[in-house]
Amino acid sequence: MKKMVLFAVTIGVIFVGGAVYFIKDEGNIHKQIGTAKVTRHIHTISHSDRPKYTNIKDLSKASDCIFIGSVEGVAGTRNLARNPNDPAQEDPNIYIEGVDYDVKVIEVLKGHANAHVLVTEQKQMRLDKDGPMVQDEHYIGLASGQTYIFFVKKSNLTGRYYSVGDPFFFVLENNQVVLKTKEKDLLEIYKPEEVKAFKARVKAAVEE
Repeated sequence: MKKMVLFAVTIGVIFVGGAVYFIKDEGNIHKQIGTAKVTRHIHTISHSDRPKYTNIKDLSKASDCIFIGSVEGVAGTRNLARNPNDPAQEDPNIYIEGVDYDVKVIEVLKGHANAHVLVTEQKQMRLDKDGPMVQDEHYIGLASGQTYIFFVKKSNLTGRYYSVGDPFFFVLENNQVVLKTKEKDLLEIYKPEEVKAFKARVKAAVEE
């Protein structure tokens, strides 16, 4: 089995100080099924500098804004990678797809937010024009009509809100706050909690 690691550094408008990515390419995995050979390509993205917060205090302190909001739909997609010579323009070679969601703000727990905002989640990327599109291993997606608690930073350039790291958002369902993440260790730390109690802990952390 062939293994290789490709590194790329890019400066994105929603990333503080740039973002570092690496792709692990497990190559081609061949399986013999009857007389037919099946080829499977495996590509994953990892973020070596993606912050992880193991307690609500640190998560709250790191966030520019914390708010409860209902997702009204997808506003569109765009390239988050910027041209290093002109940050107002997209990178001509690297494509990092961000999904913008229209969110109606219900309650602000920290900072300031308008009644309607755009929240961006990184979905996938391509290292060059002819390279494969690779899904971000952290990507989950937001569901229209669902209510979430977002822990975010705000882009000074675009005004959009983006992930502070992990956790990024919690879903509100059946009067419970439930973490949505692919980080199994965080799921063990942030257990489902009653909404009122969770909000109280966040507010206490913000006020410290």
